[in-house]
Amino acid sequence: MLINFSDVTFIKSCPLIDDAPSPRLPEVAFFGRSNVGKSSLINSLCGKQIAFKSKKAGKTRLLNYFLVDKTFYLVDAPGFGFTLRGSELDQNFSSMMEGYLTHVDLKVVLVLADVRRGVKEDELSLLRLAKKKGIRSILVYTKADNAKQSELALALQEGQIAGADAVFLSNPNKHNISELRSLVAKALSNR
Repeated sequence: MLINFSDVTFIKSCPLIDDAPSPRLPEVAFFGRSNVGKSSLINSLCGKQIAFKSKKAGKTRLLNYFLVDKTFYLVDAPGFGFTLRGSELDQNFSSMMEGYLTHVDLKVVLVLADVRRGVKEDELSLLRLAKKKGIRSILVYTKADNAKQSELALALQEGQIAGADAVFLSNPNKHNISELRSLVAKALSNR
């Protein structure tokens, strides 16, 4: 499957999977801690500023849908691990994500993690659930240019243990974006 990531349109934001856009198409979702770089990565993949990025953690609170090549959606999910919003919002987030991860149109999960901090239980839970549901997962390590060799080696082990492809991003605007595009295209063509 050949994907031209420059043909991208923002479609809508929604709080629940029941509000997902029509027509129903395969989805590629981006998960990770607040402020790990999900929106920046979407912008890098698409080669333009289409997803809102903020220096403040916790700004994305809805599922944001972007139509790519009129054939699939990129979905920017809210970040997790940011508790200053309050427990009620955290519970709403958990409910939204549980429903979303069992969604039939979800074909690829990209889980972002800061390579210097490694993969934590939240990320591992997402990867395990994706594997259980038969959803292809890609572990995207950010800030690889700031990591020590020992952190990179540990990250490779974490990816293998989680059963996910691993991609290291040094500068999301340049390094390994084409590799990530290829992995997404391959995962969508194997659906």
